[in-house]
Amino acid sequence: MHVQLIGGFRVTGADGEDCTPSSARARALLAILTRTDGHLRARRWIERTLWSDRSPQQASASLRTVLTEIRKALGPEAAQFHTDRDAVRLDHVTCDVETAPDAALEALRTGRDLLENVQIGDPAFTRWRDDALARILEELGTLDRSVLPDAADPAEQPRRALNLRIKSFGEEENGKGAFVGALLGDTMANLIADFGCFSIYTGSDGPSDPSDLVLGVNTLTVGDDVQVLAGLTARKTGELIWSDKVRIDMRKPDLLEQGDIPRMVFHSAERVLTQDLSGETDASVALKVDARVNAAIAAMFTYDSAKLRHAETLLAEAAALLPLPRIAAWRSLLRQIMIVERVDPGNSALFEEATEFAHLALVGNDGNALVSSLVAQLLAMLENDTGVSAALAEDAVRASPYNAFSHSAKATVALRAGASEAALASSQYAANLASRSSSAHWFDTLAGLSAITAGDIPKALSHLERAHARAPVFRAPMRHLMCLYAAEGQRERAMSMAEKLRAVEPDFDILRVLDDENYPVLTLRRTNLLPPRQMARDLS
Repeated sequence: MHVQLIGGFRVTGADGEDCTPSSARARALLAILTRTDGHLRARRWIERTLWSDRSPQQASASLRTVLTEIRKALGPEAAQFHTDRDAVRLDHVTCDVETAPDAALEALRTGRDLLENVQIGDPAFTRWRDDALARILEELGTLDRSVLPDAADPAEQPRRALNLRIKSFGEEENGKGAFVGALLGDTMANLIADFGCFSIYTGSDGPSDPSDLVLGVNTLTVGDDVQVLAGLTARKTGELIWSDKVRIDMRKPDLLEQGDIPRMVFHSAERVLTQDLSGETDASVALKVDARVNAAIAAMFTYDSAKLRHAETLLAEAAALLPLPRIAAWRSLLRQIMIVERVDPGNSALFEEATEFAHLALVGNDGNALVSSLVAQLLAMLENDTGVSAALAEDAVRASPYNAFSHSAKATVALRAGASEAALASSQYAANLASRSSSAHWFDTLAGLSAITAGDIPKALSHLERAHARAPVFRAPMRHLMCLYAAEGQRERAMSMAEKLRAVEPDFDILRVLDDENYPVLTLRRTNLLPPRQMARDLS
């Protein structure tokens, strides 16, 4: 059997068949055995390396699960995989570092990394991986890590500059409008900083090199009001990417809480997040990361199976360049979407990987509110952990009050805790913040689920119908609309939605919605809004 370590981890059998297991820890264990003299490791050592944060009993149980997965994945090659009560051994195995050392070194020199698709948020495994890479470099004839093009400390990497200029017209520099412009620009800058590897400059004194994007906030005082015009422009082409205008009443105490102002702040950051940066030439490492992450997020919210898988490829490439917590958080969210969309219903590893990436993001997070938001939502959904997730969501809302993801995290935690009114309030606020964004349907769907738990079916229908209109192949609102239409006696509309589901979900069966406890309609199941069996038969 042959193992590829540089780049994406892969196991092939003697006949060339792909035997790669799905979960990250199964892959990690095979990599460890491959790189160990004699290809043998003690069970206790493996448990301490892959599950250092768990009790011995939990680690032992997790190892047994991984061993079973490996045997199943290896198929006929499992005859080379041996276990007993003390140790695990792999026989007759080779790897790319041994069989093609020149190609392995060249791959490292040109940007590939060790075990790119094995991301585990365990510090013990991270230490092993770093040591393994050092030994590989020594075997390949160099101890110089500078041969790795992106191996520098992420904090030292060059970053793309976003020049945020705050302008004030029709008044003196220290007037009301100038203050509002500075306040609003600073608020936008703080939110945008959570979304990418941007160098953000507030004020007219920017970097010596021109910026890629310019976000201008122009203000004009008219009586007690300040009129604000904000716009995002591409410097190279002069293209106006986005613009919006609001009015601020200076007599009110909360200047930025008024009307459409919170929505403007979120939309400015969302438009930066969704920019296509793939065409930038002479890109820094950080710009390459942002280009891949932005493209991956755009692909994620299409809900197309092929594009979801492509999003994972892009995020894995970004993580190989810079292993940032927010990338791990997006990879966890991607797996949650794949679970809900039933992209690969037979892949039991998706849940474990989603959990692993959520914890990986949490371990490395340095206060990024977007990461806290995503992890809070994911832990609430994946582990029903309303303690840690509630604290993370509250931190995110305080740090980034105009981020729709912060409020959706708070709503998800409340939903899991059974606080339906609090969930509805937070989810509707998130949906309002994101109402003009390309991801509005995501937040409307959560608001619809929250309205169901609160017993407000008309409001639930309104949010879910809006989500379906904006994302016609997103299955979550479709499933809930079908059942709500049936509960409301709207048989024709329920049948129409069932037909749409059959078109996007090849194995869709209404009876599965009733009988399969793992089918993703938990809110409907808990609120007894699934259609009666006879009605389900009629709809099918």
